[in-house]
Amino acid sequence: MMSIPVKKISGLCCAACVFLVLFNSFSEAQDESRPWERLGLSQTEWRLINENNISMPKLEQLLNAGISVGEYIQKPWEPLEMNEDKWIKKRRSGLTSYDIELEATRGNAQEWKKTMNYDVARDMQQLSGNGELFSSLFLPGYYQYHVGQKRKSYVMAGLAGGALAWFTIGCIANKRVEVAPIALVIVPDMIWSFIDYKIDKKNKNQ
Repeated sequence: MMSIPVKKISGLCCAACVFLVLFNSFSEAQDESRPWERLGLSQTEWRLINENNISMPKLEQLLNAGISVGEYIQKPWEPLEMNEDKWIKKRRSGLTSYDIELEATRGNAQEWKKTMNYDVARDMQQLSGNGELFSSLFLPGYYQYHVGQKRKSYVMAGLAGGALAWFTIGCIANKRVEVAPIALVIVPDMIWSFIDYKIDKKNKNQ
């Protein structure tokens, strides 16, 4: 059998080691020159990361939550008046951007409705709590009669009574709701009574 010289074997081993070192160095250089590939991103996404100064910890957080770089830089939480961390937490829980938007919109609508109901209830409570204020608006002439302005109260009450008679007769005769007496007489009469009450109260408080 032919024997291979030890020196030749050693030379082959050294050459193989050098080749492996060079190959690893080349691979590492390739990874460093294309870091987006190591993260499973496109070159465009990597450019967006650099342009928007997204840190690596933030990038890892986004990738773990399944949020793309393109979606993140649009800051979809701002139109919803939501902070960034809360939005990311909702996305991580499995909600899509549309789900979060729908949830926020529904919540804002409910909050607005609750606020409106509260304001109306408060105003009605204040109005009903003040008997004079309530009567001056809904019973034209009532306040004026009780403060001695009887002539003015008769005019207001007469207008309201005449308008109600007009309304009743018109509804019966025409078989439809008569809007004219309400819009042309009753509403202006109520406004007149209310304004007169406010002016009278202001003059008495001076």
